[in-house]
Amino acid sequence: MQKPSYFCFFSLLFLLSCNSSKMARTAAIITPDIVIKNVHVIDAKNSLRTNMTVLVKGNKIGKIGKENSLKYNGDKAKVIDGKGKYLIPGLWDAHVHLAFIKELTPAMFDLFLAHGITSIRDTGGQLPLVLPEREKARKDPQNTPRVMLAGPLLDGVPTVYDGSTPNNPHLGIGAKTVAEANKNADEMIAAKVDLLKAYEMLTPEAFKAILAKGNAAGIPITGHVPLSMDVIEASNAGMSSMEHLRNLEFACSSDWEDLLAKRQKMLFDGQAEVGSTLRRNIHTAQRIHAVENQDPTRRAKVLSVLAENETWQIPTMSIMMAGAKRFNVRPDWLESFDLLPEPVRSMWRTNALKFAETPIPEATTAYANWFFEMVGHLKAAEVDIMAGTDCPIFYLTPGYSLHEELALLVQGGLTPLEAIEAATTKPAEYFNMENELGLVEEGMLADLLLLDDNPLADIRNTLKINAVIRDGKLHDRAALDAIKADLKTDK
Repeated sequence: MQKPSYFCFFSLLFLLSCNSSKMARTAAIITPDIVIKNVHVIDAKNSLRTNMTVLVKGNKIGKIGKENSLKYNGDKAKVIDGKGKYLIPGLWDAHVHLAFIKELTPAMFDLFLAHGITSIRDTGGQLPLVLPEREKARKDPQNTPRVMLAGPLLDGVPTVYDGSTPNNPHLGIGAKTVAEANKNADEMIAAKVDLLKAYEMLTPEAFKAILAKGNAAGIPITGHVPLSMDVIEASNAGMSSMEHLRNLEFACSSDWEDLLAKRQKMLFDGQAEVGSTLRRNIHTAQRIHAVENQDPTRRAKVLSVLAENETWQIPTMSIMMAGAKRFNVRPDWLESFDLLPEPVRSMWRTNALKFAETPIPEATTAYANWFFEMVGHLKAAEVDIMAGTDCPIFYLTPGYSLHEELALLVQGGLTPLEAIEAATTKPAEYFNMENELGLVEEGMLADLLLLDDNPLADIRNTLKINAVIRDGKLHDRAALDAIKADLKTDK
């Protein structure tokens, strides 16, 4: 009787094994929604992979590999011939202001998507204005960029962006005491912001209180190093990132301690002044002096602290270079204004052309030169960099300006691949999303940009957009052109 028992047992094992093999083969065959065949794939981790096929299933990358190695049923898929084309992750603009120009806000999502920007990091706006925009993006992820926001600038008193003039809209809220700073930070955290932004007029005590709140809540804290502080002190306090390299020039000056003492006195004496005026007066008094007296030894120390503390930098080269390079009156840039709603498009064209006729001050050129040099120093010191523009300030067309940012970062010393990393992988890492976003790999969210030419050969090829995939939805060239046509006809 035992013989038949063993026979049945091994027969059952054999059948189970066959069924398992069949199930494995079946599971290996996927039915993608989008197939991109024979495309060159670029991302910061894998560099260039040639002639790959990428399968998108739902809102994720299902498989990637050589065409003959993949098993899939593409009968119902949208198939794209990727021959001679290049696929990169969707781009981030890591420094935008959705609420800076209210007339422009309704068009900004379409402007970003049409230019391959699939994620944005809003770095300052009142909650009633920016929270609805984030909610809109979350409800329609396939047709809008991902939105990560900071809420208003957490500033001191006097407050810079207090709403007193059109150039200083109400982006900030002030705190004179530590208690007020804690209250403001608590309100932002309760509103579930994605990061906090500390600003220039804060006292050291209020600044550190905000950082403590953010770090305890597990969200990053960006901002401008307060004028009352040194960069090393701010970084050591737990600052996650710095915008515009703001006030870094002071910290790298040979007489940085004397400059700090003078700034603190100007802040004390200027309590009755308008915040934007007081800040401008301090910058005017010290910036060019600091740029002309940079100390390589001191700079090396400052940058080593930033690298060690992982205090990332968002240089926003495009806004910092606009005054010196006047690129916003190039024919292509003026053409980008056609996508803006009226009256913004007419006003920008008139004002940009008028501004271009003014002489370029020597101080503007000196500061721009320092910026370019500093990007190279940041790279050498292994300080992480993210790409952001500060659009729509200073005629920076949302979406279009990010491509200028990438070109300027390359001019400043980054390789094209490092510039792409700064606009893809790094922002994902910043928000602890590196396992979801920023690479072209299996299981990643399908935010992708298909280009007609190689961005590693010329970073400006990121503008040669063939298609955008956002959250798994394909926006081909015809769809993107339709978005632009709608923008142009929106008077």
